[in-house]
Amino acid sequence: MSGGRIGLFSSLTSGGSRELLRAVLGAMAEGALGGAEAAFLMVDRGPGEAAETDAAVTALAAAFPGLPILRESAAGFEAARRKAARAAGDQDALEAWRDAFYAHVAPRLPRAELDLLLGDMWIWGPAQCAARRGVNLHPSLPSGPLGKMWFDVVWDLIAQEAPESGVMLHQVTTAVDEGPVVAWCRYGLRGRELDPLWTLLPADPAERAALIARERALKRESVHPLFRALRAAGYARELPLILETVRAVGEGRLRLTADGVEDGFGKALLEGLELSTAVEERVGASRGTGLPSA
Repeated sequence: MSGGRIGLFSSLTSGGSRELLRAVLGAMAEGALGGAEAAFLMVDRGPGEAAETDAAVTALAAAFPGLPILRESAAGFEAARRKAARAAGDQDALEAWRDAFYAHVAPRLPRAELDLLLGDMWIWGPAQCAARRGVNLHPSLPSGPLGKMWFDVVWDLIAQEAPESGVMLHQVTTAVDEGPVVAWCRYGLRGRELDPLWTLLPADPAERAALIARERALKRESVHPLFRALRAAGYARELPLILETVRAVGEGRLRLTADGVEDGFGKALLEGLELSTAVEERVGASRGTGLPSA
């Protein structure tokens, strides 16, 4: 068995997510991912809503002329209802709005074996989570810090003096970052390049905690050398993990079903598919060329 239709969901807001999207589409177009092919791109910003999104859609349509691109504004859909639910802190009403938005767009969404969320800024509701096979990326091991932005994950790793970290793709559920693990990789946080940077932290526990608190408050703007290096190590593995996961689906080695994550023989993968070796091979290849390996 080979092949596999991949759905893509994005708001096309950040340069990073747009680069990931182009890289994944390019690898599929080249036939480098086991026969996996793009089924569609769903953009939840409508025409005229944001100039950067319009420009990105135009560029993607030119680069991948056979790609179906669907657009529907989440922000513009029953906006008063959504805003009232958010203002009241009514999670049930907010989830009902999310389900209504999905019902509005669902008839236009083709079937897919896997839906990749690459910079999709809108949380899925229960109906969409149940109906689709969505996966999202999180910059930690399955046992690592969950439900946090990448900069907080990095500072948590530093505070814990963690010896390793990872990247994972998990199934999208209404509980952020808590869905079943689909695929993951691990990498070390020590070594010739990183060891000297760890020594830059204060030896005194109170001083170290104070520094971490100050730098954490800067969020993504922190320039602490260890913070930047650990972020770079994780970021370097995000695209390789996505590509290897799509390739595993395309080659029939990985499947998402209503019952969970399975290998190509139907055996349950309760901890997801580990792809560390393949990811490290891609990271090594990209260091030699300066480009991600497809």
